[in-house]
Amino acid sequence: MTFSLNARSSRIILIILLAVIGTLLVLSVAGQVSKYYFGHPHLKGMVPTFYVDNESNVPTWYSSLALFFAAVLFAVIGAYKWGERDRYRWHWLIWAGLFTLLSLDEIAMFHELPIAPMREAFDFGGVLYYAWVIPGAAFVFLIGVLSLRWLFSLPRRTAWGLVTAGAIFVFGAIGIEMLSGAHAFNQGEENFTYSMIVTAEEMFEMLGIWLLIKVLLDYIVKEIGEVRLTIGPSRTTQAGGM
Repeated sequence: MTFSLNARSSRIILIILLAVIGTLLVLSVAGQVSKYYFGHPHLKGMVPTFYVDNESNVPTWYSSLALFFAAVLFAVIGAYKWGERDRYRWHWLIWAGLFTLLSLDEIAMFHELPIAPMREAFDFGGVLYYAWVIPGAAFVFLIGVLSLRWLFSLPRRTAWGLVTAGAIFVFGAIGIEMLSGAHAFNQGEENFTYSMIVTAEEMFEMLGIWLLIKVLLDYIVKEIGEVRLTIGPSRTTQAGGM
């Protein structure tokens, strides 16, 4: 079986991903309305299964897959750049590794490990209630500075697309996370307002990754051309006979 990555298949992928994002957000909001306004917090497990702030559920699975798909696209470009002996080939491969780790973190939640010890050490509250945002913001700043020369080497449309996608994702992951932390610190997490804040947070994260995937797909189509993935043994045609 052969899959071809080209302009047409890229559009189909993006439409499907956008439809999935919209569906997950609608189901999450509907579940929270059911929980807080109609007194049905479970609906036979459907509410927690689609709530975007829960772990080990459908939205988490989708986000992890989307991040890993972005990692695969970075790796595809990196492999092509490696063959071309491009000066920045390592940058693409490093970003592939980074997004693989982000995909794993989406499920394993490694980024939350510093929260408890940092709260105990510094008594953080308010917008720093989820204290992982401090090392998270520092890491984002560092990786951004280290990527500047690579970004300037890219076509302007691609560079601005990557920056915009990153800004949208970080705004959700860190910016709105700080807002949800302040609300949780003051009023707790079990209320409708908190659920809507984290829904907005996840929406920006999902849309940021969607835009990133779009930028990478566009770059592959324009700079590399059609990419074919063959699963299973390749067929060979043999001429001649007895």
